[in-house]
Amino acid sequence: GLTVERPPQQRTPTAPPGIMARTGGASGPATTRPPPPVPDSAMPSRAGAATMAPRPAPPAASRFGLAVIAGSTRGQRYKLPVTGCVVGRQRGAILFADDAFVSPLHATFLVKDGALYVRDESSASGVFVTVGGTEALTPRTHFSAGQRLFRFTGRLEPQPPVTGRPAIYGAPVPLGQAVYGVEEMLVGGRAGRAVVTAAPLLTIGLAHCDLSFPGDEGLAGRHCELSPTPTGALLRDLSGGLGTYVRLASGVERPLRPGDRVRLGQHVLQVEALG
Repeated sequence: GLTVERPPQQRTPTAPPGIMARTGGASGPATTRPPPPVPDSAMPSRAGAATMAPRPAPPAASRFGLAVIAGSTRGQRYKLPVTGCVVGRQRGAILFADDAFVSPLHATFLVKDGALYVRDESSASGVFVTVGGTEALTPRTHFSAGQRLFRFTGRLEPQPPVTGRPAIYGAPVPLGQAVYGVEEMLVGGRAGRAVVTAAPLLTIGLAHCDLSFPGDEGLAGRHCELSPTPTGALLRDLSGGLGTYVRLASGVERPLRPGDRVRLGQHVLQVEALG
């Protein structure tokens, strides 16, 4: 499992068993005393007597590791056992005690049939995994780019007129086109900027996008884009390696490959393949 090395404890030299240490300045021979009684557990086993079971061996290491590439413990590396491990602020083999966005029990990494998975343990801020090219989004799914968090609102359906009531004034709805939106989520779960559009693409990036954030160094010029689908939207990563992350549903086990990154609070872990 995940172990911590500690420096060996210094022991004060003592006299051999059965020998009383010299006292004072006398130069006479050391006086002897009877040896202490030996417990039954230390006696040689007799024929037919029950013996103590051997101590179980520690879990074997898997071929997966995790490297912290962002956060207060950046540079730390972990070798995962075949039994997996738990991550949290207060519970688990990997602790991020100073990250306010990490729940006491946040996520579990599992090794099953030679593959690595991650599962969100109903954390408050979620578990985010990098998108490998494209990712299908359902309404109200959260995703992240740079230091920003977004929510895909889904398709905005027009309200049918109610008989006997006046129609509510507004801009005309584009015929034959899906109207959908993306909103920025601020700290505490509050909504920030939002874009509602019927365009075939909605872009997010550093500049010249539908949602632009010139001060975010973690964003590419055109970082990612969304295109509507009959069931939601398709999220496409265009960041060139910076990464676009999607939030996992609680309890869902997501397979991971070497090079994938997992965001827990302000910490980012990268999956490594170990020899």
